Amino acid sequence: MGKPAKHLSFGSLKNVIMAKFRRRTCIILSLFILFIFSVMMGLKMLRPNKAAFGDPFGLDLLPEVHQRTHHLVKNFDSQKSDKINSETNIKNLKSVEMTVKPSKASEPNLEELPPLNYYFHAFYYSWYGNPQFDGKYIHWNHPILKHWDPRITKDYPQGKHSPPDDIGSSFYPELGSYSSRDPSVIETHMKQMHSASIGVLALSWYPPDTNDENGVPTDDLVPTILDKAHKYNLKE
Repeated sequence: MGKPAKHLSFGSLKNVIMAKFRRRTCIILSLFILFIFSVMMGLKMLRPNKAAFGDPFGLDLLPEVHQRTHHLVKNFDSQKSDKINSETNIKNLKSVEMTVKPSKASEPNLEELPPLNYYFHAFYYSWYGNPQFDGKYIHWNHPILKHWDPRITKDYPQGKHSPPDDIGSSFYPELGSYSSRDPSVIETHMKQMHSASIGVLALSWYPPDTNDENGVPTDDLVPTILDKAHKYNLKE
């Protein structure tokens, strides 16, 4: 008589079926991964080369990730470029400091200035003062000029000007509310007149120990002004 047939229990049969299912799933998953990898490789080869090193495989399939990665790379390149530019600028500044020699501000280069026109005269007033040089404002704060018609005058401010913002001048000077006793101001004024081709300086002058109602005596400034004018070949 033959051997009796073996019958698998339900539990054993279930384990066999699950093992076959897992093995088949693993094979299918492996084939799917291989397929995706092959597709990405194909796309990589078909895409034109934009740089020596492109994006990672398949990154173009994820636009959001691609944009973030591109933004990070761009920021890194920008920071690297800024660092290089900064180092270059520092080297250039050091080079300039080593090669440029300080110029003598008190020595004008008259050859670089335009020729003077001795038919061109300009009046020069030396009656201005400020707290730094004179202890107070002089002439910048003179009374506000009134209109000849009293009906119009009453509609405008009264009293005196209030330097340094409000000064007794129709135009605000480039040097600010300066003092006429400042040697650097006198030097600058003479150079400005020479640059404008003014050939003759007409100096407004009061006799010694005299002045107008808003100023102080300035006769002692005359020699300094004339010396600076002569330095720039201005006639008086």
